[in-house]
Amino acid sequence: MKNIPTNSNKIVWSKFAGLASQWAVAIFILLFFGKYIDGLHLIKVKTPIFIWLFPFIFIIFSLIRIIKETNTATKNSDNHNS
Repeated sequence: MKNIPTNSNKIVWSKFAGLASQWAVAIFILLFFGKYIDGLHLIKVKTPIFIWLFPFIFIIFSLIRIIKETNTATKNSDNHNS
């Protein structure tokens, strides 16, 4: 039997696959919701605003959340290794 090294810094690919599928579904839903809101003509502008705004806001906030989570994970692993 091989000795498999246990490394706490291993990349968990299933987490990335889950995140990618969440992004795909969320962006798809937000695009249709933005198209619906733009179709209501709440703002008297011919340019579709919400179809661009909703996915953009989602991407920005989710990237900020990912950065915060990875920073705290890095800090926690640094504290345990010291």
